[in-house]
Amino acid sequence: METIMTTTTFQPGTDNHASTDALHAVAEFPVAWFEATPAYLVLRPVGAFLREWAAATPAGILLGLLKR
Repeated sequence: METIMTTTTFQPGTDNHASTDALHAVAEFPVAWFEATPAYLVLRPVGAFLREWAAATPAGILLGLLKR
């Protein structure tokens, strides 16, 4: 009978051994869920309007010039 032994090594000092893919999926879930809601369909154009409106104000224009 042959015995196969497998070993797993972790970086010393790290307590988080979760898979990167699993963490990525968990982080993406709330975003995907929000994008599937009707609120996202309403908030996206409202957000775009507010961004453009803020950029057209004197303060927005000044900040835009300072960024360049």
